[in-house]
Amino acid sequence: MSIQSNEALLHRVLEPLSAFYSGLDTIELRMVKSGQVITDLRGKGKMAVLAPELNLAEIETICTALATRHGIKFDSDSHPKLSCVLPGGHRFECLVGASVQSGVSLAIRCKHPFTPTWEEVGADKHIKNYLLSAVRTEKNIIVSGATNTGKTTLLNMMIETLPDDQRVIAVEDTPELYIERFWDGVGLLAEREASGASGMLDWRQLYDHLMRVTPDHILFGEISTQNAFAALAALNSGVTGFMCTIHAESPYQAIHRKFDQNIAWAGETMPRVPEFLSELVDVVVQIRRNKDGWRQITDIYEPRTDNYVLKYDKAV
Repeated sequence: MSIQSNEALLHRVLEPLSAFYSGLDTIELRMVKSGQVITDLRGKGKMAVLAPELNLAEIETICTALATRHGIKFDSDSHPKLSCVLPGGHRFECLVGASVQSGVSLAIRCKHPFTPTWEEVGADKHIKNYLLSAVRTEKNIIVSGATNTGKTTLLNMMIETLPDDQRVIAVEDTPELYIERFWDGVGLLAEREASGASGMLDWRQLYDHLMRVTPDHILFGEISTQNAFAALAALNSGVTGFMCTIHAESPYQAIHRKFDQNIAWAGETMPRVPEFLSELVDVVVQIRRNKDGWRQITDIYEPRTDNYVLKYDKAV
């Protein structure tokens, strides 16, 4: 079967689901039980919609087709979790079977073209200029926030100030960073699931490659249990202009808790990680998301000098 035929077949299999996530204002789609879809729409919030055609058997059919496309394993008994990317770049995450009380937990993080203005992320002219200057002067930057707060969107906005000829190398497990305009740049993709069947390299192998290809800027995707060590190694490589995102409740947590936590959950140990980060990270930017789906920069922290350029006032 030709590549075109395979893609056409996948398109047909996805149709019952894509009808709900194809709208450009869809931020995320979720399913917590068969036959019902929850959509999170920008500016409108959440709503639940009945979708009887999306029963458990149909969801498993979709997962099987996606796993086949990506060369990874999925079945409801021995490999019930699937993490991959849909056509269009949307991030797909699904778990079925005995580990879910309702039988299914599914989420699609949409990657529809959307770039908010700096005002829409709560950045006045001073904050915008501060952040863009930090990028231009090759500061090491962490963008911190809860899940689906727009961390990657903000990082993409920040790197827009870089010249097209910069040697920008992005290292991700899901391609979300916009690096196509950097004609001397390249995107590296790590294996997301430890199946070994996809032909992709793991984070350690990609780090070894990264250190041999002369980056000007290193962009990591979201810091996780799999890549925390590789990110710390990149920070300690002497290269400036390192940037990444991380799930954390505050700049303090990003520096003092989350890297340690990811390393511990990976079954590894590393002493004095917060001290290490405080020496090498120049800026932590905290972003939050309100109930209507809009984002706002709330904190900007400089770990080297223990200084807040902007600090969130919870009383407001």
